[in-house]
Amino acid sequence: MTRIILVRLPDWRLRFDALITERLHTPFAWGRNDCALFAADNVLALTGVDPAFGLRGHASARQAARTLRQRGDLATLVDLNLGPSCTPALATQGDVVMVPMGGRLALGVCLSAEYAAGPGAAGLLQTSMANAVCAWKVG
Repeated sequence: MTRIILVRLPDWRLRFDALITERLHTPFAWGRNDCALFAADNVLALTGVDPAFGLRGHASARQAARTLRQRGDLATLVDLNLGPSCTPALATQGDVVMVPMGGRLALGVCLSAEYAAGPGAAGLLQTSMANAVCAWKVG
């Protein structure tokens, strides 16, 4: 499989801000606004490329888990689409990160050197970047 080289669009900051504003109060929903699709939507906003091959449309945790099992695990899936992970200290605004959220490791998006965010029950949840396990550069 050939990985697409991602390049951030010239207006990526405006697109990033629009995504974060849109999702600020959007609750977590499997197949629409779960951690993997939030990260994929972020990549789409920043680069114009949708890395969510076969991930859209699952309606439950069970369907999402089955999709992930078919592809390995969450980190492997991101590696396949964004390349190898890096230390969270290298993450900048808009990069994808893996952080503990809701008692499990989940994908989020780096907001700044201090904070990352991911979908929660009532909208985006912020967590400290100090909690990040790994990160993937987006473009």
